[in-house]
This record gives sequence, C-alpha cells and structure tokens, in this order.
Amino acid sequence: MPSSFVPPSILLADHTYVLPPERIAAHPLPRRDESKLLVYRADSRSIDHQTFRELPSLLPERSLLCVNRTRVIAARIHLTKPTGGIVELLLTDPLRPMKDPAVVLASHERSVWRGLIGGRNVQPGMVLKEPHSDLCATVIDRNGTEASVELSWDRDISLSQVISEVGHLPLPPYLHREADEDDAKRYQTVYAVEEGSVAAPTAGLHFTDEVLSALKDRGIDRADCTLHVGLGTFRPVEAEDVKDHTMHAERFGITRDSLLQMYRHATSDQPWTTVVGTTSLRTMESVYAFGAKILRDGPSAHPSADVDQWDAFDVSLDSYPRADVLNAVLQWMDAKSVDEVWGETQLMIAPGCRIAMADALITNFHQPGNTLLLLVAGFCGGDQWREIYDAALNNGYRFLSYGDSSLLIRTPG
Repeated sequence: MPSSFVPPSILLADHTYVLPPERIAAHPLPRRDESKLLVYRADSRSIDHQTFRELPSLLPERSLLCVNRTRVIAARIHLTKPTGGIVELLLTDPLRPMKDPAVVLASHERSVWRGLIGGRNVQPGMVLKEPHSDLCATVIDRNGTEASVELSWDRDISLSQVISEVGHLPLPPYLHREADEDDAKRYQTVYAVEEGSVAAPTAGLHFTDEVLSALKDRGIDRADCTLHVGLGTFRPVEAEDVKDHTMHAERFGITRDSLLQMYRHATSDQPWTTVVGTTSLRTMESVYAFGAKILRDGPSAHPSADVDQWDAFDVSLDSYPRADVLNAVLQWMDAKSVDEVWGETQLMIAPGCRIAMADALITNFHQPGNTLLLLVAGFCGGDQWREIYDAALNNGYRFLSYGDSSLLIRTPG
C-alpha cells in the first residue's frame, strides 16, 4: 500500500436499516432450494422475485460458478473446571503446530487454539475437562473472553473425531438457540469438505444436488475455493466511520486446478463469473489483490499470499486484466512448486472499492451495520443496496443465515 494512501471515509450510519426480529429465520425451510431468490440487475436497476431452484436458468450458459467448500466444525465445547463449574469454550482458529485448521483437525497430536471462553475464575494453567471423554483443555492465557488453550486427549484418534463426539455446531448468536440434529446437516453446504469454519458460508446453503446438476447441464463450470469463516463475520462495526474499523483476518486458499479453470474462463468468450457468498467474493478479490501486487512489484516482493485491509481500494492495482492476474498467481505457484496457495486476508470490500473477479454475487440478507452489508453495498455500488433490502422487507423475505437469497448482477449477461 502506498505510504500516501488515506483510507476512504464511509459512514456506518449510511449503511444500516431496521430489521424486525420476526424476519430473522430461526430454522431452515424443509427444502434448501425452496428459498426465495431476489434477482437484481444493475444495468436496469430492476428487481425480480424467483425461487432458488430457478437459479440455473438465470446464469449464462458456459459461465463459471465459484463456491467456498469450507466445512463448519463442532467448535462449541462444554468443559468443567477442577471445582466442578461449567465453562463454555468456542474454538476459533489453531495457533500451533500450524495455522491450517484442516491439517490440525486431522492430526492425532495435541494442538494450541485461540478461542472464546465463558465462565468465572478461569485462570492460566487451569486444566478444563470434557466430562464424557478424555479431552482436556489447558488454559495458556486469557484476556477477557479471549483465551488460548492447549487441547490434548489420550486415544489414537484425530482432533476432528474428538470434537465431533463432544462438540456442538456454533450457530450464529442471533438465532438464540443451541444446534439440534437437523442443524448438523442443514448448517453445512452439500459440497463442504474442508474443515475449519466456525460459521457456515450461508449463501451456499440453498444449493441442492439437483440445482448443481442443472447448472452442469447448462455447461456452467464450478471452481472451488476455501475461506474458513471466523467469528469476526458477526462482529458489528463499532466505529462511526469505517476507516477507523480494523477488519478481521480469515484464512483462504485455492488450488492450482481451480485457478487454471478460472484462467481458462477469463481467456474464453464466456468469462462471466458468479461467486457464491461473501466469503467466495472475499477470497477471489484477495486472489486478485495478491496477483496484481505480484505484477506490480515482482514475485520476490510477495513471499506469501497475505492481503491487507485496504488492498481493494489501492488504485495502483486496478488496471490488471483478470486473466493476467490469475496467470501471475499460477507462475508464482510454479516457482514455489506448490499446488495450493494459502494466505491470511483482511480485505475490506465496501463502497468505492474495486471489484475485479465477479460479475454476479449470490448472497443472503445480512445484519444492519456489519461488514457483510458493507460488502453488498460495495458490490452493487451507490445506494442500490437499500433498494434491494427495501424490496426484500416489503416482499416477505427471510433474513440472515437460514433466510432467503439474492442474485446481484453487476454485468449484463
């Protein structure tokens, strides 16, 4: 980022609305693809109302669909103190021996995690035990509700197996309920494989095998990426001006095969790309920022794929074609002899930012005053998000994680 860069002034008061509590969907519909689908076309500023199962007919033939294949883990665990008191631990991300949650979860060895901890008089050095298994959590340090803990167990099984036995899916706090048996299936996408999230990429919850099959029949390819969703996605923006807000970091990754698929589309006569969810958009715009910085500065200046908060507002990165950026990342991978690229992204997508990798976005309806709503405003441009949300409120749409969906089209198909 140039030393002269000044973050844009974006007032939070301009990006909020009134969400009646009864419009928050507490449970999913019986069928994933029964949800409503609001279709917004930026070129005509028109809004249509469909159902999600009609999505395949709304996307251009032979285009590309990008999805986030992360999987939610049973990260909420109830433990007991030596005195018998109950403590709730919510695992958020691993610290040691590495930061890749999929690898750490597959390991049979102890590991250190960052998490949120609830309970009185929990001190460093205290050993917390899960009463129905051999899982122990030794508190390393604590700062308010945040803590780091070392997890250990005796059996020769993976951490994933351990927490799947005793943990619970961490439903969003605004649902005000514990996860049940139905959530174990419905709070995962049908294509989720990469363990590591503490919240679902909810735009993907509407997809069924039938919808995916219909997309394939239209020649629409699918490219997978991974972004492990952290608790920061639920945190409100507390600053009056977004320039004073520190964006949370999340781990993202993409394989060579997916990048090659994206490159082929970017160089074809049908480069249209639809991204599924705010997490996929954040991943793809992070890939663009990383590749554009390689083109601008040279590969040696960027040994890792980490992306800064304001990279989407850096005008020195705006001029690179999508295909050139993807090719730069592929060449960077060749030089390092790797088949996947992983990084930490703090990318802020908000009004005035660059959108380089997506022509359409599928997303649910988000909370007032948080970074996901800012992302929608940045994707749509201007004050168009307000028209979309007014239409959803006036037409009986269900909101938030288990709510209805929208297809926001920036580029005419």
